[in-house]
Amino acid sequence: MSVRLFVVIALLMGGVCMVEAKGTFEDLGVPVIRAGSMGCLIGPDPTGTKEWIYFNFNQQAAPLFIVAVDPETQEWRQYNAPEGPGAWGFHVGPDKMIYLGTWGGGLILRFDPAHPEKGIEKVGKPSATEDYLWMFDTGTDGKLYACTYPNAKLVSYDPKTGQMEDLGRMDETQMYSRSVAASKNGKIYVGIGSARANVVVYDPQTKQRKSILPEQYRKEGEWGTVMAGKDGNVYVRSGAQWFRADDETLTPIEEKDWPGSRITLEMKNGLVVTDATNTGYTLLDTKTNKSTTHKFQYKGAGSGIFMTAMGPEGKIYGSTAMPLEMFVYDPKTGHMEDLGNPTPVGGEIYSMGALDGLLYVCAYPGSWLSVYDPNKPWNYGTEPNSNPRGIGNIGDGHLRPGAMVIGPDKRIYIGSMPPYGQLGGAMGIYDPKQDKVVENYRNLIPNQSIFALAYEPVGGLIFGGSSIVGGGGSTPFEKEARLFAWNIAEKKKVIDLTPVPGDTEIAAIACARGKVFAVSRGSNTLTVYDPKERRIVHQAKMPVGTTLDTSLGLHKNGLLYGLTGSAIYTIDPKSYKVSKVAEYPKGIHRGFALTDDALYFACGVTLVRYKF
Repeated sequence: MSVRLFVVIALLMGGVCMVEAKGTFEDLGVPVIRAGSMGCLIGPDPTGTKEWIYFNFNQQAAPLFIVAVDPETQEWRQYNAPEGPGAWGFHVGPDKMIYLGTWGGGLILRFDPAHPEKGIEKVGKPSATEDYLWMFDTGTDGKLYACTYPNAKLVSYDPKTGQMEDLGRMDETQMYSRSVAASKNGKIYVGIGSARANVVVYDPQTKQRKSILPEQYRKEGEWGTVMAGKDGNVYVRSGAQWFRADDETLTPIEEKDWPGSRITLEMKNGLVVTDATNTGYTLLDTKTNKSTTHKFQYKGAGSGIFMTAMGPEGKIYGSTAMPLEMFVYDPKTGHMEDLGNPTPVGGEIYSMGALDGLLYVCAYPGSWLSVYDPNKPWNYGTEPNSNPRGIGNIGDGHLRPGAMVIGPDKRIYIGSMPPYGQLGGAMGIYDPKQDKVVENYRNLIPNQSIFALAYEPVGGLIFGGSSIVGGGGSTPFEKEARLFAWNIAEKKKVIDLTPVPGDTEIAAIACARGKVFAVSRGSNTLTVYDPKERRIVHQAKMPVGTTLDTSLGLHKNGLLYGLTGSAIYTIDPKSYKVSKVAEYPKGIHRGFALTDDALYFACGVTLVRYKF
């Protein structure tokens, strides 16, 4: 589908000019249909006499779904949920029904294997404040208990009565109650982080809670994790230390004393699911020690595009999130292909960069760097002949690598947000010749993340922009974002300033005509900095919407192009005038790939091109 934009010439309030839009928007299709696997479990079949395998999938273009597989016949059926993009919580309840706990709403959904014709049903929302239900466990009272985000609560649902209850915060300041386990003693244990490790025991009888993790193990930036043991007890891990929960006391144990999880993928007939992916599974027969691999199918609606970028040979590359799938679009042929996952992780690719015919990609979690040669067969691994080849994590302070730029030294500069619960991201430098990270600078901007990077060729400096936010669950300490410059030869920061007092994030940076253009969030201000004069030469409120992350770049025509949530705009590096080029009514969600004749971006699950 294409939409021809008609000529609109108007001078709008605030100084933005709507220029004559001669371009065309083109819907290029959905690059990734494959859905994201959120786990599997063993549950009852429709008759209640056998066991089936149930797979849980998320997607963006439609609600989540489950796939039920009969391991004897390999027949499968798909059941779509009425709402909810995905579910972390996935549990067989005491009533033999399968429960899901969603994100993006914090809903409890239910599937009854005995009545599959009902499909997945909505039970309800147990807490008005919570968006995520991370996981479930069943208490000795027959109730389901779930841990939540963003207020670290515990909620319950009684399958007998249908009553849902918000049991309150388990930690007064933190956001994540991430794990839950019910003990044979009747109490419920909750693991909390990530700003500071914590473990809480909740008594359903008295409705009282108590923090029980010893103070020396309540370290900042870590988690307390609770696990249900096969012996009916609850076990706890904080850092490297293991414990057994004895009522309201934690007894230190060795890791070897952990009896194994109560929740397994072992079936009563001796078959064990040893590998579950978003396309199939492997069954191990414990009697014969033989494994068989099986495939199933489903009808996906499309996975959300997380980012796009220019790659080698003028091709457009991108990535989806959960599942992490890298795709490629060839503007010359119109061919689009889902290539696969170029990393060992399952989050999303945050940044890409092309150098000497190769594509470097860096992904969450851990800021994992990989390199891909488009001219060789796909064969992911970490061996020298692998393609893509996994290089490894960038280093300390890296979790979400949102910024990447190729320096004049042909080294790759990567800026990241820090791990969960921590402040102070990092900038790492990878040298392809040495095939290793040669430098890494944590807290380059103290307590802030490195959010955007750009190379300014006239002065020969790497410029960066920060954000006051840290890893998930952390509380910002600083008040204002910083603009800085890195001297490659001297290996030091040579410029560090606050471009706009009160603004908390620099969303995007680009360089043109020897100057640095940075767009900050908060006041939505364009700052133009002259490295030669070492001063800000222009500042003005952006008369267009909020610029998307790292969505600003220099075109060969001399203009800077940028993206907001609904429009394409330009900045004239000579006059600093901002002009809105075209509106995209469906919404622009992610960017940014700029070629000689087009600009590419994501609208949900669809790749879109604006042809100049």
